[in-house]
Amino acid sequence: MRIATKLTLSLTTIGLVTFIAYGFYNLLTERHDLALDISQQTQLLGKSLQIAIEKAVRDKRLADIEELLKGLEQIEPDLKIRIYDQQGEIFPDAIGNVFEKAFHDRLQTALKNENNAPFFYPLEDPETITVLLPLQNERGERFRVLAVVRTLGEMRRDLEATRSNLLVSVAAFIMIAVPLCTLICWVYIGWPLKRLIGGMARIKEGNFSPLPLKKQQDEIGVLLVAFNNMATELENARRKLKEEAQSRSHLQIALQEADKLITIGQLSAGLAHEIGSPLQVLKGRAEYLQMGAAQPEDIIRNAQIMASQAERITRIVQQLLEFTRRRPPNFSRCDLRVPVDAVLNLLEYEALRKQVEIRFEADSDLPMIFADSDGIQQIVLNLITNALAATASGGHIAVTAVCAQTPGGPAVRLTVKDDGCGMSADVFGRAFEPFFTTRHGQGGVGLGLAVARSIAVAHKGSITAESAPGEGSIIIVLLPIGEEHYGIA
Repeated sequence: MRIATKLTLSLTTIGLVTFIAYGFYNLLTERHDLALDISQQTQLLGKSLQIAIEKAVRDKRLADIEELLKGLEQIEPDLKIRIYDQQGEIFPDAIGNVFEKAFHDRLQTALKNENNAPFFYPLEDPETITVLLPLQNERGERFRVLAVVRTLGEMRRDLEATRSNLLVSVAAFIMIAVPLCTLICWVYIGWPLKRLIGGMARIKEGNFSPLPLKKQQDEIGVLLVAFNNMATELENARRKLKEEAQSRSHLQIALQEADKLITIGQLSAGLAHEIGSPLQVLKGRAEYLQMGAAQPEDIIRNAQIMASQAERITRIVQQLLEFTRRRPPNFSRCDLRVPVDAVLNLLEYEALRKQVEIRFEADSDLPMIFADSDGIQQIVLNLITNALAATASGGHIAVTAVCAQTPGGPAVRLTVKDDGCGMSADVFGRAFEPFFTTRHGQGGVGLGLAVARSIAVAHKGSITAESAPGEGSIIIVLLPIGEEHYGIA
């Protein structure tokens, strides 16, 4: 059962009990007042008749008494007036006795006991009231008793009307109070609680938006305010948990990367130690064979292949060592355009050979950055080298450096854009993964973007990529400007 229904029933029951109790009290009070009023009227009438009858007896006009009594009964049918002698007989005889036996016996008992106090008959739900008055002669002697008997029909009718009005009032109270209490309880309790339940359902679905509040200055209003505060705290807690989960995920990824680096470092160190000397011997013998002019052409060609492959193995091992044991960065104020120009000069011949145009544009007011110049040069070298490898003859590579505003503060955005073959979704998802490459045949080892990302992270920056098959690729590097990012400012 709803709380609004319970309150409606409770309030209606309390009001109904109070209303009925008050009506019953008024009914008893009215009954008492009517009985008292009728008793006084009857006694007053009896007293008047007592005086008139005593005067008629003294004047010897007994016929007047009989005529008076009959005339009063005709005028007032609810009124019965009798005169009894000492033996309890009716006087005069012409009046007769029309009372029922039980009441007659009760009247005779009162006459014998000479009890002149008014009495109701019967005691439970009385129908008549009787007043006994003694009649005295001129000598002051009691010779008769005047009995005034009055039926209570009028009083019973008044009480019945009062009782009917009470029932009608109770019915009207129920018809008015129940809908009114229901409406009030629904407006002030039912509807706010329904909104509260709806808000809980929204929170369960992940919607923590606050409930609209009305100017309700009661406990329900306080409850809604507390609910909105709780929803806000839950949203903050959920956001913090999400951030912590992301941090744990990033930490886990970082630990996995660190574990890979440790493994790679151990492997590269072992390789450098174990195959370094044999490679140098192999390379030296191959070069010696190349210098022998008298050697057959096949031997010279194979010697060249051996020397180039030995050099390639040496280069791979050296890249592994550089990737796992990179020297600590040496931060200083530098102009980003300097390492970019150095890389472009270095790759100018390769670009001309492939017939690829490289354009470099930078803001005239490009600020100085606090960075490791060699590290920045390594990032630019890796990115442009990858762009050259992906761009066909006649293609273009655009390198730009502009100011940017990030949530962490001002930064410089370095962009390398090519119109080459682009990357598929699978390749794009693994682009920054160490040792993942699509250029095994061209000697790629899959460390270019991985090294660039590690250097960018060391500079408290970031590196992102955008690419689609056949539409080229865009690599964006954000490098913060201020020294405060490195704990120096």
